[in-house]
Amino acid sequence: MPTLVMMHGLTGTAEMIRPLAESLLAPKMCLILPQALIPHPNRGFAWWLRDAPPTDPLDDASIQQVLDSVEMIVDLILRHAPDDDIILGGFSQGAAMALEVMQHPSIRYSVKGLILISGKVLRYQNVAKHLQDYPVPAVWMHGNRDEMVPMHQGIEVYDVLNEAGCPLLDLRHEKGHMVDLSQKAKIVDWVSSVVV
Repeated sequence: MPTLVMMHGLTGTAEMIRPLAESLLAPKMCLILPQALIPHPNRGFAWWLRDAPPTDPLDDASIQQVLDSVEMIVDLILRHAPDDDIILGGFSQGAAMALEVMQHPSIRYSVKGLILISGKVLRYQNVAKHLQDYPVPAVWMHGNRDEMVPMHQGIEVYDVLNEAGCPLLDLRHEKGHMVDLSQKAKIVDWVSSVVV
């Protein structure tokens, strides 16, 4: 039975995303909720933190923070679910992290699905190459009114998955930077189909 690894967004915490993550689990699934280590000055934590608009590409220092966060998440997976199939998911920064974590050589063969909500691609070519070699089914959810991660960045996530031939559940909506709970049942059904 796969384990769901669900990552919170910027200013979030593992406990903040727990209710959503628990509601997506199929029976007998396990859950890992990594906690980012970089404190955000307002509240919560970040997987990477910089003084730049969220739409700007990441600089080298931010990419290093991402890579450090990936190592922490993968270490957690290897300690708690070393032999499990994995579904990686996340909201906003957490979705971007899922696309980075899936590439790690220690777990890339274990990843059986992705749940990507309101996220963006940090390193498009890296993600594209990985998915061409290891395509997996994915949920893609993004809001047309998202001002934090604009739809054009969300479409990059959609495109990199689609171009790699990943089976896609497209859950775009007319809301902003949020989880569209009216479509949550579709994600639950998708998770059940992946873990069969």
